[in-house]
Amino acid sequence: MEAADTYPGFEYAAHLLHKFICAVDIFTILLKDGKIVHYTAADTEQFKNWLIANHIENIKPDQIEF
Repeated sequence: MEAADTYPGFEYAAHLLHKFICAVDIFTILLKDGKIVHYTAADTEQFKNWLIANHIENIKPDQIEF
């Protein structure tokens, strides 16, 4: 099953995203056009799983989460 291209409440489709990092529940996302956006998800783990399912690179996958 393929992951959905959109996430509820997030204005950018997955095909527009390039890389991400998450710190203190705030996602910093690099778009393919070079723009950087910040997003705070209601469910951090679910949003992170959506990004991963859409093959968006986590630039710090071994980062310790608090």
